[in-house]
Amino acid sequence: MNHPAQSGEPSTIFDALPLATEDRTGYQRTSFKHWNSGDIPNDGCNTRNEVLLAEAIDYPAISAGCTLHIGAE
Repeated sequence: MNHPAQSGEPSTIFDALPLATEDRTGYQRTSFKHWNSGDIPNDGCNTRNEVLLAEAIDYPAISAGCTLHIGAE
């Protein structure tokens, strides 16, 4: 589907976008193991936890296996 560029208020443009039901056909989380070990594979922090740590406003406490806890302890 090809839509021409539109101008206007973002809420108006967003309202014009078509909605569709999410389709996860063929998705398998196990297919993404290659990126999930993080920067240092032996520290236990996967990519998700590394991003959470990098973007944290209130730095979480970290326990064994890079388990993150809300707020510093």
